[in-house]
Amino acid sequence: MLEFTSDSIVELKKTLPVFDAVDYQTLSPLLSSYTDHYNLPGKAPELNFYLGTIQVNQQSIFAAAWEPSAPKGTAIIVHGYLDHLGLFGPLINHLLDQDFTVVCFDLPGLGLSDGERASINDFSEYTFVLDQIITVCQQRFSGPLHSLGQSTGGAILLKHLLDADKNVPYPFASLNLLAPLLHPKGWWLNRHLLPIVAPFRKALKRRFGESSHDADFLAFLREKDFLQPKVMPMPWFGAAEKWAKEFETCDGSDYPVNIIQGTSDQTLDWKYNLEVFEQKLPQMQLQIIENAYHHMANEEPSLRKQIFEAMVF
Repeated sequence: MLEFTSDSIVELKKTLPVFDAVDYQTLSPLLSSYTDHYNLPGKAPELNFYLGTIQVNQQSIFAAAWEPSAPKGTAIIVHGYLDHLGLFGPLINHLLDQDFTVVCFDLPGLGLSDGERASINDFSEYTFVLDQIITVCQQRFSGPLHSLGQSTGGAILLKHLLDADKNVPYPFASLNLLAPLLHPKGWWLNRHLLPIVAPFRKALKRRFGESSHDADFLAFLREKDFLQPKVMPMPWFGAAEKWAKEFETCDGSDYPVNIIQGTSDQTLDWKYNLEVFEQKLPQMQLQIIENAYHHMANEEPSLRKQIFEAMVF
């Protein structure tokens, strides 16, 4: 069996098919090594498996989907910054157990998608891709549509909600946001330092923090996840800061967003963020998970069970 390594990535990206239904048993050795390395579902005969690239603004966006025989709707997962769809096996499996078709995609510059590595100039670039994924889902899969966002994925879904055309039906029947990004820890210092540092630094070195109680997951990120970026480009920080200011000054939304937040989150200034969310999202539901860290989709099993049970559809 072919092993997935850092050397596999360039060749794999060259050979990715156009997004469509595929037979798991006849995947290329490279694609099989990828799905096996990240322990993604797909081998079950009752699942229709889709995989490949979707063209968005001349960029190839990598996506995958799993469709049960009798789905009750379609759930789109939007991953966080520095993540990719390969890390979301536990959440994919949970949603499949709930009889949803599950669709995941790699954000621009992350995972197997095109784009400057881990960089973005504005979160609208993310929401534009999300709109194309929504269109694909509406054309291929049965509704209603639901969406789940982890960290930056939650921010993307919030921006998509706020920017939605009021004359067009909103596409999602539910939004579940896991530790959504607004302000990171120490944001007040970053807000003042960013304009000073940005002209002199192209990127910051990546540091792997304690984002989960699952030691195996953290070790995998550090040692075996060859799609993990090693640096964080400065433009992304500017885009994140722009998003935070945009949300702070927006009119808000009455949509009943479901926010799930852990009390041991070391990545976000989560208490402050929740105060702002409560002001701007008066109909939001809040689920607090005691002791959960930031990467809620990959917490240790007992906490992950609580997190998944807190989702509302």
